[in-house]
Amino acid sequence: MSRSAVSYAADSSTRIRHVLADAWQSVSRRPEAPSAAFLLVLVVVLSIATPGFLSAANLRGIVEQVAVVSIVALAVNQVILAGEIDVSTGSVVAVCAFVYGNIAEMSGGSLVPFLGALATGLLLGLINGVVSTYGRVPSIITTLGALFVYRGLVLLLAGAQVLNLAADSRGFGQGSLLAIPVAIPVAIVVLIGLCLAMDILARHTTLGRNVYAVGGNPRAARMIGLPVSLVRTATFALTGLCCGLAASVMIGQIGQLQATAATGLELKVVAAVVLGGTSIAGGKGSTFAPVIGALLVGVILNAMTLNRVPGTFELLVLGALILLAVSVEGIRSRLRERRPTE
Repeated sequence: MSRSAVSYAADSSTRIRHVLADAWQSVSRRPEAPSAAFLLVLVVVLSIATPGFLSAANLRGIVEQVAVVSIVALAVNQVILAGEIDVSTGSVVAVCAFVYGNIAEMSGGSLVPFLGALATGLLLGLINGVVSTYGRVPSIITTLGALFVYRGLVLLLAGAQVLNLAADSRGFGQGSLLAIPVAIPVAIVVLIGLCLAMDILARHTTLGRNVYAVGGNPRAARMIGLPVSLVRTATFALTGLCCGLAASVMIGQIGQLQATAATGLELKVVAAVVLGGTSIAGGKGSTFAPVIGALLVGVILNAMTLNRVPGTFELLVLGALILLAVSVEGIRSRLRERRPTE
């Protein structure tokens, strides 16, 4: 082999190493990278150690449950990116499901109930946003109060009633989307569509760019004329809309309405967002990261069920995951701040 050929091969090898190194640094710096790596390891371990984990029925169950959490988490991610928080989502979903079920009982079909659930979610989200941003009430207080008010409203109106839906009102859970047959779970179709919409929102709209600016430095955003309160209110409204969407999918899957529907969903949603690497302080995070977080939460809870861990441990695990994710994010943030000076 000639000297020039050896030199060319060495240069090519060096370029490949540099490309791979750059790619690795780019991936490892993404906020969702730790959760994605842990999820991959967890799936491998469970596939080997837990019988039934890879069964088609179990995987479908995980995907359908994760889809409902992800639909809401994608919107709550925008709220947190804007520097606020929403912990009322479980109750908002319950109210939307109540509206969906009662409209379906009166009119039949799935289109009108679906639109009713969306409108209800949008209204409740707007209420949360207006009270929090324009009323200058901290969002944690506003949405915590809303969590109890909305849940109390459903309990008052529905009581112990269990409402079973007719088959034609369960299009979202029985292989059709507004009367259009689909071969894969409808929840996945809806989630993919929502992910694409969120990507367009974040990358190609003024609102999406303003969300990061407002969450990163609200004072500077005000100084340059950005409508901080309007942007934050819009994220709450978006969350309410997605709660209506999630309620339509959920009630279609289970086929019945109970006042306790979606209890605890808000914890799973917050866990999904922070596990996805979104900074709880706002301004930093990825659009799709909550889906990774939701998958991680779903797989962990499913593993607990398969291994017969009592359901009473669910809240403990969710709380520990949230604390762990926030702690890791804080450590990574401090390391990034120190790096330029060292």
